[in-house]
Amino acid sequence: MQKVNCNILDFLLLCYSLMAGFNFYFTHQNRLCLFEVAKWSTFLLCYIVARKISHKERILWGIIFLGMVEGIIAIFQKTHWLNSVHHDFNVTGTFSNPGPLGGFMGATITIILGLYLTKKCFIPKWALFTIFILFCFILLLADSRAGFLSTLFGMVTLCCLFKKMKVESFVLIKSVSLFLFMILFIISIYYYKKDSADGRLLIWRVSIDMIADAPLVGHGIGTFENKYMYYQAQYFESHPYSKYEKLADNIVYPYNEFLRIGVEQGIIGIIFILCIIASIFKYTSKEKYNKVYLGGFVSLLTFSMFSYPFNVLLLWLLGSLLLGGIQYQKNIYALTKYKFQSSWIIIVCLVLSIKGGHDYYNLKLNVRKLYSESLQKRKVAEAYIERCQVCLQSTPHLLDVYAQYSFLQLPATKSLLILKQASTIIPSSELYCDLGDVYKEQKQIDKAMECYILAKNMLPNRLLPKYKLFCLYREQRDSIKMYKIGQEALLTEIKITSTKALRIKKEIKRSLSQRCDKIWQCALEK
Repeated sequence: MQKVNCNILDFLLLCYSLMAGFNFYFTHQNRLCLFEVAKWSTFLLCYIVARKISHKERILWGIIFLGMVEGIIAIFQKTHWLNSVHHDFNVTGTFSNPGPLGGFMGATITIILGLYLTKKCFIPKWALFTIFILFCFILLLADSRAGFLSTLFGMVTLCCLFKKMKVESFVLIKSVSLFLFMILFIISIYYYKKDSADGRLLIWRVSIDMIADAPLVGHGIGTFENKYMYYQAQYFESHPYSKYEKLADNIVYPYNEFLRIGVEQGIIGIIFILCIIASIFKYTSKEKYNKVYLGGFVSLLTFSMFSYPFNVLLLWLLGSLLLGGIQYQKNIYALTKYKFQSSWIIIVCLVLSIKGGHDYYNLKLNVRKLYSESLQKRKVAEAYIERCQVCLQSTPHLLDVYAQYSFLQLPATKSLLILKQASTIIPSSELYCDLGDVYKEQKQIDKAMECYILAKNMLPNRLLPKYKLFCLYREQRDSIKMYKIGQEALLTEIKITSTKALRIKKEIKRSLSQRCDKIWQCALEK
């Protein structure tokens, strides 16, 4: 008999993985792909490696090293020595926008402070303090409110874990002052970018409607981006004058991982996650580095309440390393007649991760080639994507790019199939406008009208769906609906003034004026 050493977290993660695996399989039977398997394999790989490393401090220094790499890249981007990943932001690190950079910096700053509190020698403390100041500067460059909050809660957690009890009255005053400071900080963060914060309140409000429709087991893993925009359209259809109309946008993340779990896995998934979190705080050993891990975990947990860290690879792996590095007070020993070798699991996970990463890179490369100036490259890319339809459906952001390309370049019959497929996986207002145009080209007016109306309800603050409806009503000579949607379009506030928007409004005014002149002339003749 062989003895296998595990802990309560291993057991809970195994149970959750089995539940999530069944959920994912029954939700995506027709489009199972290696990418999701590779994602979880990478998580398991990092978790096992972190569990196997006996010197837990090394993992923390490894995380700090990654933070230094991100910080150097961010500084180079700020000084324009490197290009930012996002065209609207100067500083993003290797991430798609500054938000995840702020979250990673918040967790890393917390870890640096924790290591500082564990050290007694002057030189390590001086080095950690220098790195701490540098990372705080990077956090300010990222300008991420979720990053600020994660840093605050992570540091407060460390202070509570490392504090030494003194006079009770002094401790009470300090605790009350700290609580009031945190409340004021959260309020100031809300008003710092109020419109953005209210936009997230809209997302959370609609997400609660989604949970209410499937409260027990959820809609299925990976279905949030498939269904959210339809729920948002229903919300604005039933609340036509909502204060959130101006803040609506195309959404693929709920900006709260607990809400995502509730939407996709229901109450059962939330209970599993809460049990995992509770076990971490209840059964973690009192070893000093465990306090650092707990601080980093709280920081990442706080960030997950206001962002989407588990859709960002580096933050996903950071969570795995933090969970794997935590040591428990008691371990569970299971007896089995089979020889258990964790090295085989590591090898399998490594192979799956490399294979998934390689396939994703090739798919992304070919999607980019669709916009190449070379006709031959475009044809090769189209042929490759045709062969990888299942993989493409498992990467909604790449499918969205391919759908846009099909609308611009491919024949209407083929474009229609691709757009309809994309509408079931990553629906958006723009996609339904394109789908309506294709239906209109094929003389399917009723379906085109349905697409335009749905696009308008998804984003009531957008001018384009209203303009397309206006043109359709004008062609159908429906004066009443044309006038109504025309007035609605003219009253739409434009976030960013452009020549196209101004031209659209000018055309609507001219058409309405001409139609009114004709009606008035006919009345005079009668």
